[in-house]
Amino acid sequence: MRGWLLDVYPTGEDEMVLCMKGEDGETRLFRDEYTPEFYVHGSLEKLEELEDELGESEAVGKWSYDEKKVRLRDLNPSRVIRVECSSMEKLGSFAKRVARLGNYRDYELYNVDVPYAQDYLHEKNLFPLANVELENVSELDFHLLDSVTDTEPELPPLKKAGLNVEPDSAGPARGFDDPLGKITVSLKETEAEIEGFDEREEILKLVNLVKDQDPDIILTKGGDSWDLPYLAHRAKVNDISDRIILGRKPEAIKEKDRDGTSFFSYGQVYYKPPPHYLKGRIHVNTENSFIHGECGLQGLIELARITRTPLQKTARSSIGFAMTNLQLYWARENEVLIPWRKSEPEDFKTGLKLLKADRGGFIHSPEIGLHENVAEIDFSSFYPKMMEKYNISPETVLCECCPDSEERVPELDYNICEERKGLIPQVLKPVLEKRDMYKELISKGSDPASQENYDQRQEALKWILVTCFGYLGYRNARFGRIEAHEAVTAFARKKLKKASRTAEEEGFQVVHGIVDSLWVKGTDPSKSELKALCDRIRTKTGLPIDLEGRYRWLVLPAGRGESRTPVPNRYYGVFENGELKARGIAARRRNTPEIISTAQGEMLEKLATAKDRNGFMEKTEESLEALKRYITRVKKGVVNPEHLAVTTKLSREPGSYKANARSAIAAKQLQRTGVDLHPGQQVKYVVTDAGADNPELRVKPLQLVNKGNYDPKWYTERLIASAEEILNPFGYTEKKIGSSLQDNGQQKKLAGGKTHHLS
Repeated sequence: MRGWLLDVYPTGEDEMVLCMKGEDGETRLFRDEYTPEFYVHGSLEKLEELEDELGESEAVGKWSYDEKKVRLRDLNPSRVIRVECSSMEKLGSFAKRVARLGNYRDYELYNVDVPYAQDYLHEKNLFPLANVELENVSELDFHLLDSVTDTEPELPPLKKAGLNVEPDSAGPARGFDDPLGKITVSLKETEAEIEGFDEREEILKLVNLVKDQDPDIILTKGGDSWDLPYLAHRAKVNDISDRIILGRKPEAIKEKDRDGTSFFSYGQVYYKPPPHYLKGRIHVNTENSFIHGECGLQGLIELARITRTPLQKTARSSIGFAMTNLQLYWARENEVLIPWRKSEPEDFKTGLKLLKADRGGFIHSPEIGLHENVAEIDFSSFYPKMMEKYNISPETVLCECCPDSEERVPELDYNICEERKGLIPQVLKPVLEKRDMYKELISKGSDPASQENYDQRQEALKWILVTCFGYLGYRNARFGRIEAHEAVTAFARKKLKKASRTAEEEGFQVVHGIVDSLWVKGTDPSKSELKALCDRIRTKTGLPIDLEGRYRWLVLPAGRGESRTPVPNRYYGVFENGELKARGIAARRRNTPEIISTAQGEMLEKLATAKDRNGFMEKTEESLEALKRYITRVKKGVVNPEHLAVTTKLSREPGSYKANARSAIAAKQLQRTGVDLHPGQQVKYVVTDAGADNPELRVKPLQLVNKGNYDPKWYTERLIASAEEILNPFGYTEKKIGSSLQDNGQQKKLAGGKTHHLS
């Protein structure tokens, strides 16, 4: 049989189930034996004490001594015990028992919590959607026909279906006790609404439709938190719990007996609902899939293949988890054990050393104002390529084998290993190379569909490269180390300073610089001059840098208020081809109400038509007239509440907020209507009376707001602030903009203007 590996999942006992989609379009399920295992390390005396327990426990299938590297930095293997468990269900509890027997200090446990499906794929050297030939069906002898490094893999024609389930609810909050309203299934270009005499019939019609159409992928928007658990509950109410089968394995979907999890990452709180996997079919919850949202289906497939992680798991994973999965595969291939709980502390530092080490990337303070003849030059995959070039990895920085190595970390004088290539460079190299190949295919291609596929795939790889640096210093990273993180930023500061000095030596003025980008200003520099500058910087730094583009003009605004403080991550400008680029302003922030982001966006579109400084100044009044049209609509009370909603993320349980923050007020109001909220979930609210003494009157959740019920003064002030944010270098303060709105002449001029309607 030839085909593709669509899904892999454990049975819970001693088997793994594989779903294959054959070349004939048919799918088949196979079962393969799988034995979970973990490793125990300790002194030889303590390991010998453990032998009796291993021989007597029902949780142990068999055990033996083995030789493995127990720490990433180890050059030689150590003696460990390899424990094969009798079933997957017993591994976790027995591992905890071993830890207790050693008083949580005598034994170090490894490979305890590697996901079973992923461990199986590693063991068999397989990956999702691998093109395989099953040479011996009875023994499941697979022969790979492609590789994770292929940029032109032959993928199966995947049949997709969309699923949306709505309750029959009259209230603002939907709940599982609401009766079923309608079920909509989207197939190819058609959309079918399932109708039935009652709930029971509708649910069974859905089951039969999915079975008949047999899609490979089911897409939902909130399927983990709503569609599938709601269907499972309604099936239970109608006494058909055993018949709500949407996967290819005859197993009914179930109500989850636990809540989701809230977790903290990169300064943000996130919420992940319990997953609802469809065995043998791929369920992608687009509302909870960062990769699918950013990179599409092709990006999701690319990430699943290169990290060797099942598609459904990949769809719900963070990019940091993807980086971990690459490291897990490397560790298995290199006989390195995977720690159950990271325990390596940060090295001791003096106060002076900490001041030198604990710094970020290079920032050249932006010169506030409008600049012409400016070009942006960017290092390509700056941090990852530095890590690969200088062999920066947790085990190579401050290694014990090369204390006098010639390669040293700038400013910090950390030594870098010369004896071996580190984990991080080895993991990143194929990702960097493959992304470069995709970018080359995009530049040379002419077929729009193929180029879109390549772009989605390279975008997925880009996100791995974006997070690999931060993950070095992440406290829970399996192989993280803060000193390696510090080494990267030290090299980065040195390289960007060198690039900045080189630009100045070539006669350019640096008007802004941040982390991996420089904005340089010259006397109408040509593309050839800018490319020559990039070549010179490339030679000096040893890292690739390219011309992002030349601007007609670039504006570097100040912070709000009278301080005139530069804001490094805030700018906007127009490239020579007319393309507008903006960062850090209200229109780019996710919590900005749509009416404000749209108004600021239209102001920028007006300004973008300017060819130079004089044209820009002429367009400022035109952009303010666009702003005034939005303010007029706000004051008339005709704006749709959805366009006024502020989106915010809860950082804690609603009941634990002590201060009357707007998000807390809205969350508590929603909770009283029966909506279940957790840290990391989003709340949308409308400001109804910002200055009210009673906190309950200040905001209302979007679900509870009626049209016209909002505070026009507050939204007017926010609109004016968004204009001041982009025009403050030219003397336009909030006070000046507000005063111009009172000008009767301007108001008469405005009256004849065309109203811009939000879509």
